[in-house]
This record gives sequence, structure tokens and C-alpha cells, in this order.
Amino acid sequence: EFGMMGDHTIKSQRPRSVHEKRVPQEQADAAKFMAQTGESGVEEWSQWSTCSVTCGQGSQVRTRTCVSPYGTHCSGPLRESRVCNNTALCPVHGVWEEWSPWSLCSFTCGRGQRTRTRSCTPPQYGGRPCEGPETHHKPCNIALCPVDGQWQEWSFWSRCSVTCSNGTQQRSRQCTAAAHGGSECRGPWAESRECYNPECTANGQWNQWGHWSGCSKSCDGGWERRMRTCQGVAVTGQPCEGTGEEVRRCSEQRCPAPYEICPEDYLMSTVWKRTPAGDLAFNQCPLNATGTASRRCSLSLHGVAFWEQPSFARCISNEYRHLQHSIKEHLAKGQRMLAGDGMSEVTKTLLDLTQRKNFYAGDLLMSVEILRNVTDTFKRASYIPASDGVQNFFQIVSNLLDEDNKEKWEDAQQIYPGSIELMQVIEDFIHIVGMGMMDFQNSYLMTGNVVASIQKLPAASVLTDINFPMKGRKGMVDWARNSEDRVVIPKSIFTPVSSKELDESSVFVLGAVLYKNLDLILPTLRNYTVVNSKIIVVTIRPEPKTTDSFLEIELAHLAN
Repeated sequence: EFGMMGDHTIKSQRPRSVHEKRVPQEQADAAKFMAQTGESGVEEWSQWSTCSVTCGQGSQVRTRTCVSPYGTHCSGPLRESRVCNNTALCPVHGVWEEWSPWSLCSFTCGRGQRTRTRSCTPPQYGGRPCEGPETHHKPCNIALCPVDGQWQEWSFWSRCSVTCSNGTQQRSRQCTAAAHGGSECRGPWAESRECYNPECTANGQWNQWGHWSGCSKSCDGGWERRMRTCQGVAVTGQPCEGTGEEVRRCSEQRCPAPYEICPEDYLMSTVWKRTPAGDLAFNQCPLNATGTASRRCSLSLHGVAFWEQPSFARCISNEYRHLQHSIKEHLAKGQRMLAGDGMSEVTKTLLDLTQRKNFYAGDLLMSVEILRNVTDTFKRASYIPASDGVQNFFQIVSNLLDEDNKEKWEDAQQIYPGSIELMQVIEDFIHIVGMGMMDFQNSYLMTGNVVASIQKLPAASVLTDINFPMKGRKGMVDWARNSEDRVVIPKSIFTPVSSKELDESSVFVLGAVLYKNLDLILPTLRNYTVVNSKIIVVTIRPEPKTTDSFLEIELAHLAN
């Protein structure tokens, strides 16, 4: 319903359902109202959009919205488009054409190359050029080129064949070998020419004596000789005085009788050839080792030759040699902790090898060398091995010093005093372990053949003498508990070298080692003294001040 209030038109509407249809009269009234108020059902067109392309033919779009508050529908389109023709030309990128066929090889023999090319259709209107190579090459080798022999430089002219009057000189050259069908060198390989000297008027002169020839016999006396030549005898001069040959006796030792020669022998899968008494025969080590095995032929008290047992002191098992090489690999890592951890792995492997007991005399010496390298690496890297690493170290020492290895040690120490070196390595190892311990800490290591004690003692706090070994200690091995060997270290020994060093040297590392079988393995003393007691080694670092106090050592002497 519509009404007028003053200058304004008023619309009123009764309530109704949204589903109720308008009657034709209401629609006519609404249209009549829109005509009276001048309102439109659609908005104005929007501006034309930007052209869809920046070059070449594109399109533009504009839109409008239908506003129908009274339910009427708008007539006409809501979206329009038109063609826009940008005047700018679009860039055209360069395009490669197909590759040409490969060319022939650049050489008919030897190493050459084949080539192929392609062309680029050039870009237009600012387009990108073609990317990639214009030419490809690949090697080709059809056949080997013949190599002709080539003359090398002439040698220097030789000396004149005479020292006076006329003579000749020679020189020569060599031809390099032809190859792949090449031709040999052409021309002479030697030349000679005359040489001219002053007329011969001087006397002849002896040249130097030559070397002695080999002896005509190897025993029972033979002969050897040497010679010299006379040079420069003038036509009118005098010949050299004296003789041009000397002879002397050689190999005058008696040839061995048949019973003084060891016959050929087959032992340990090796053939030992016939050898005179006093000499050594040599063979390669067994297949699982490298080096040289030797065997001496000796004379018995009755003057009859006999073979001694073979020596394997220079035979190193492949596993031991590989383990030694692995040390270099760990050191090559260049980091302190990695090198220290690597040495701990080395000791584990060495422990496993020494427990097998099937090693050569040379492996004993290699084991000592490995322990030396491990100890030196710990020292340089300031690395303190863990307790299991320390136990492994002393167990290796115990395995090496087992009584079953006595003959192997006797064999090994013919070429190197390995047992002495082993004792020095143990002393250095004790010092490294002791420096990493807490003050007053005492570490006891007990194995089948070695008992060791490592203590770190502040100098000012050593109040009592120290006894070793502590036979009542829990877990002490029976052979050490029942042994009569012991050492007493007085407390007064632990004094720095000087009072100035009290701060720096106020801590001592004490190492004491009791060896069960070392006396059986040490090299024989020169005065043939018999040592039947066990051996105790005491080491103190830093070296204490010399005092009037002495170590008290009790050894269970059996025969001496």
C-alpha cells in the first residue's frame, strides 16, 4: 500500500508468508512505484579491464551488478568483453635445429676427434638466444700410427787407441725400436776416425791393477789373480818394468768331511738344503707369515754335523702385521680421542691373538712393538685408558710371559732383547695410568703371570712404609700369595729432589710389578749366574731425592 506524507511517498505492507505469491495488482503497483521514484534495477558498467596480454591480440572485460530489491529481474547481460590489439610484438626465442652428422675422424691413425654442429634460428623482438653448445666433440682412434725408429745422439768419441803416434777413435749411436709397422733407422750405427798424437818417445806406464778374480776353489786352497796393462810404450821408448799379473792363494780352510755337513732335511713342510757345519740355511716363512726362517748346522761334541731347530724370530704372522699397520690408520685420524680409542681397540685385538698361543717367535717381538706404539700414543694424546683397557694390557703381558713361550723367547732374543724392552714399556704404561688416578688411589692388577700395583701418592701424605705384594688382598692369585718374594718401600723415599719442586713434584706414581716367569725369559747373563727367584720391579716417577733409605727386598733363593 502506498500513501503520501507531505512531499514524501510512504509504503506500507501487510505481513505475509515468504511463499505467498504476489497478485498481479501488487506487481503493477511496484512497477508503477519504480516509475514514479525513478529507481533502476541494475548498476552502471565497470571500467574495462587491462588487456589480457602485453603483446599481440588479447581481450578486455567489464561487468555490472543487478540490484532488485523488489523481486524484479534485470534485463540485458551482466558481463561484456571486447578485443584489444596491443601494438607491441611478442618476443620470439631462438631455437636449435637438428644436429649435423658426425664428421670423419680428424686423423687416419692415432687419437683424433669427430665433430658435429647445429645451427640456431636467431631470436626476434627481444627473445632469448639458444642455450647450450653449438659444437660437440668425441674422441676416435681408428688405428695405431706406425712409429719409425729414431737415431739417438752420437756418443762421445772414445779415447785414442794409442797415446802416441796415430790411432783411431770410435763413437756409436742407438736406434729406438720401431713399432706398429714403422721402419727401422737408416744409416750406420758406428763411426771411426783417425786421431793424431805426438810421436812416441816416452817409456811405458803401468795402469792400475784390476780386481782379484774369484777363487778357483771354495775350500782346501785355491788361486786367484789380478792383472794390469802397460800403456804408452813408445816406438823408441822402454817397455814397462815388472809383471802384468799377480797370483795368490785363497780359500785355504779345510773342506768339511761328509759327516761335517748337514744333509738335506724336510721339516715343517720346508726343505732345508745341504749345509756345512757352522753355516745357516734360509727359507721363506710358512704361508701364514712373512719374513725369513733360518736353521743352523752345528757340530756335536763328537764332531758330527746336526741340524738345530729352525728359528722363526724373523717370521711375523699376517694377523700381527695387519694389526701393526692398523695403528697407522688410527693415528691418521688426527684427533686425540679417536687415536686413544683406536689404541684401546688394538689392545683388545692383540689380547685375542695372544690367547690363541699359535704364534711365532717373531710375533712376540711384534707384540712388544705394538704395546710400545700403543703406550707412546696414549702419552702423546694425553689419553687415560679405561680400567678394562688397563686390565687387557696386563693380561697381554701375562700371555706373552707364559712359561710355554720360553723357547720362543730364547729364539726371539737371538736378534733383539724383547723382554728388556717389554719391561720398559710396562714402566711407561704404569706412569700414564697413575697420572690419571685420584690421589691415594691404589689399583691392583692380577693375572696368571704378573701382579702389578699402581698408586698415586701425595709426597706429604705418605705416613707408612709400603709392602708389595699385599698377599692378604682379596682375589690375590695363589702363586703370589704363597711366594716368599716381597719388597718394602720406606716412606722416607717419597721426597722431592729439592724443596723448590715441592709444588710441582708433590705427587708420586709408584709402580710395583712381580713377575712369575720373567727369570726364565730374560737373556742369559754373561757370567752365567743362575737366577731362580722371581723378579720384582719398582718404579717411582718423578725420580725421588736420593736418601739413606733403601728398599728392603726378600727373594726366595733356591740355588743361588
